[in-house]
Amino acid sequence: MSSELRSNLEDIGLSLYESKVYLSLLQLCSATMRELSEKSEVPYQKIYEVTRSLENKGLIKIIEGKPKRVKIIDPSIALKTYKDKIMSRFDNSISKIISFWSKERKGDTERSLHVAGKRTIIKIIKEFMEKSRKVKIVYDKPPEWLVRMIKQYKGDLTFITSQNIDINAKIKLVKDIQSRFIIFDDSLLVTFNKNEEGDEIIIDSCRGCIIQASEHFDLLINSIIPKKEIQL
Repeated sequence: MSSELRSNLEDIGLSLYESKVYLSLLQLCSATMRELSEKSEVPYQKIYEVTRSLENKGLIKIIEGKPKRVKIIDPSIALKTYKDKIMSRFDNSISKIISFWSKERKGDTERSLHVAGKRTIIKIIKEFMEKSRKVKIVYDKPPEWLVRMIKQYKGDLTFITSQNIDINAKIKLVKDIQSRFIIFDDSLLVTFNKNEEGDEIIIDSCRGCIIQASEHFDLLINSIIPKKEIQL
């Protein structure tokens, strides 16, 4: 249950450390910084930064004193307020990113954007998929949300993966893939990263980056013998 709840918390935009701390407070209700660090297994040198971030989100309250304590705010109230706040921010951010893509794909300016948070990433990829006629994907073991998008996609899609998936697309199975990226309409590159703070993507309109990714994609398609190839 703990891992499922932690995943739920990451779905609403909390980082890995924030999710661990908030999940611990759901169980403890109130704790000192030291107790919270031990319960959540978040390094003590990080616990002040993480709790301050959660307080800024309106989810917890830091009580000054010696020692400092942290108290959870009623989730039925705090999470609803947080939801309203982040939905407004998500919509605004996504509009700006889509605008960035629309403008940059028409010019030669080389720029990149870093976007963090699973929920935001899912929304952005969904928007890009809906607006693209051709998509190239390299992903060793794609998450379920990406598989669902691939199945719903109606355009020209080529997918290189190490996992056998039943989808209506051109698929090539390749062992030991190290890269994770998507190329949209040969004009935008999204690279997936994973770090201790959670999911992150880098959105590039840089022609050199797109060409390099396309060349890597072509090498995987043409040069490596797949375990199994399906052409639908």
